[in-house]
Amino acid sequence: MNKLYLVGLPASGKTTTAKWLSQKMEWTFLDLDEYIESKMGLSVREIFTTLGEDSFREIEAKCLRETASLRDVVVGCGGGTAAFHGNMDWMKAHGLTVFLNTSFDILVRRIAETDSQRPLFQGCNKQEIMEKLSEIAEKRSIYYGSAKIIWNKSEPTDFLYRAVNQLVAIS
Repeated sequence: MNKLYLVGLPASGKTTTAKWLSQKMEWTFLDLDEYIESKMGLSVREIFTTLGEDSFREIEAKCLRETASLRDVVVGCGGGTAAFHGNMDWMKAHGLTVFLNTSFDILVRRIAETDSQRPLFQGCNKQEIMEKLSEIAEKRSIYYGSAKIIWNKSEPTDFLYRAVNQLVAIS
């Protein structure tokens, strides 16, 4: 396997962990949302607002599949990527998947600190954030839970790197 896909709820640390792993592995880092924005010339928020979520999810699936031609890449996916258009099955067939299973307390704190960057949670108090996260987690858990590696910590460690590296080596 020469591709690694990180999935998880919003604010689970996908981008941070993907960057960290890509440096440790000396692979390229790709943030899927940033890739979509560069291809579309619009922010994710603008795509949602002007084209709607269905269109965004189609664009996202197309951009995800474009990573098939890349080698030695760590992809930080959007929070919903795994749950639409067969994306999780596709990622599992084309690379190693890692679910960042960050605790709700940490997710709520992170989202509350950055709600202006997350349209879904903008203007929400901590209780409302918790309720939305619970709803999202319930819908997406079947996808996230099928990842090859489930990481139950809020930060990456050398143990995660070794686990990933070992699975990449034997694939």
